[in-house]
Amino acid sequence: MPAPLAPSRWLSRPRPDPDAPLRLWCFPYAGAGAAAWHPWAAPLAGTAEVVAIRLPGRESRLMETPVTRIAPLAEALAAEIAPYSHEPYALCGHSMGALLAYETARRLRAAGRPGPRALIASGARAPHCPRTEPDLHGLPDDAFIAEVDRRYQGIPRELLANREFLDLFLPALRGDLAVFESYQHEPGEPLAAPLLGLGGTNDPRVSREQTAAWRDHTTGAFELEFFEGGHFFTQNQLAAVTARVSQFLRRTATSP
Repeated sequence: MPAPLAPSRWLSRPRPDPDAPLRLWCFPYAGAGAAAWHPWAAPLAGTAEVVAIRLPGRESRLMETPVTRIAPLAEALAAEIAPYSHEPYALCGHSMGALLAYETARRLRAAGRPGPRALIASGARAPHCPRTEPDLHGLPDDAFIAEVDRRYQGIPRELLANREFLDLFLPALRGDLAVFESYQHEPGEPLAAPLLGLGGTNDPRVSREQTAAWRDHTTGAFELEFFEGGHFFTQNQLAAVTARVSQFLRRTATSP
């Protein structure tokens, strides 16, 4: 049974679930806020209490300067999770968020904290897989917007149509892409938690082989599942994805 969370600008708990057997900490993709994970809370009720991560530069933290490197983010998030790490928990992230979840787990281990019961890596290359696309985060605004939209199709149409609001969104997106594009994996011992890799069948950025390569980062059980869709298959396949995640967590993360 998850203990109550202390107030924190980093965390959003969309649906308190005190009877859930574990807590699922959810890490956002580039540019996203905690709200991106709120739709997961109801489907996972009874399996896991969803806690969504809110990074600087968005939502209630809009006026904060976005962080541009993964190390300080992972260290800060490990410090947020550490007080609750004696309770059963799992980590989940999509795209950049998968790398951030992985690096946070490594820092919790380095600090001598109990590790997660499971890790879910969605829409992401395994950490050691090289990135081959040109960097985007340093481009001028108009070129940056066009290239991000072309490469990821992740900017909502209504946001593209309103430049005033888009300009508020850009610093967080640019900062997150700097995090993602500057990431360099440092080899080390694999994690011990069971790991579920999720991918989209038509994702132009992450191949099946790169998703399957997450198996190299755990000594625990590894499972792999693909869903119809592109890079943001989790949005179009929400029911199927959360059902698979619930199945995985019930089997691997909630056992004594």
